[in-house]
Amino acid sequence: MPTNVLITGANRGIGLGLAQAYTSKEGYTVIVALRKPDSMPEVKVASGSKLVTVKLDSGVIEDPKKAIEELKKQGVDKLDIVIANAAIGDCFGALSEVDLGNFEEHWRINVLAPLALFQACFPLLIKGGKFIWMSSGASIIDRVPDKLDAGYGITKCCMNYLARYAHYENPDIVSFSLSPGWVQTDMGDRGARWAGMEKAPITVDESVAGITKVIDEANNDNYSGLHMRYDGSKSKW
Repeated sequence: MPTNVLITGANRGIGLGLAQAYTSKEGYTVIVALRKPDSMPEVKVASGSKLVTVKLDSGVIEDPKKAIEELKKQGVDKLDIVIANAAIGDCFGALSEVDLGNFEEHWRINVLAPLALFQACFPLLIKGGKFIWMSSGASIIDRVPDKLDAGYGITKCCMNYLARYAHYENPDIVSFSLSPGWVQTDMGDRGARWAGMEKAPITVDESVAGITKVIDEANNDNYSGLHMRYDGSKSKW
């Protein structure tokens, strides 16, 4: 039986790196859920593995269930790993200045959409299946506010809550939030420029290598219910 991995937001950045990491392994079915399925770049697929694309717009609350129904029609009857990776992150500025419409959009994409994805995927998650909520260091409540990203950080903090709650409600699955580090993606580099830096300090390859290692090692006794980092260390809430 192949290992089925579903990744949202897999057409660029960390998501694309994760898709490539899993398709390069033998015996994996990698499902990339994208707003525009034809936007998926070509990736190398190992022998015995395959890449499946399905339409899923994180801004449309009904799309996760529609995507799962489409996958079931294609013969996908189980999910081993789900990575809720799709997100937006350009809600910068002091709380007194944050655009409320922009904040609401971040909440919908970064909080409501992953919850909708979890609900849609839950019936197909095998016992011991893993649901990873991609978080951020910006979510840490007691960190020194060294960047003006409170609007974004609040939504990722909410995602951490979902990850922990899902763990306690569902002891048969592995649920945890995972911070990928400050990565050289469009989002990460945009934040770096806000902080006066040229680019983020961590490469996509470095982050993805750590993320996949953490996911591979994850079980109910070590990482489930926690906020982990890509390097295997436990993060603060």
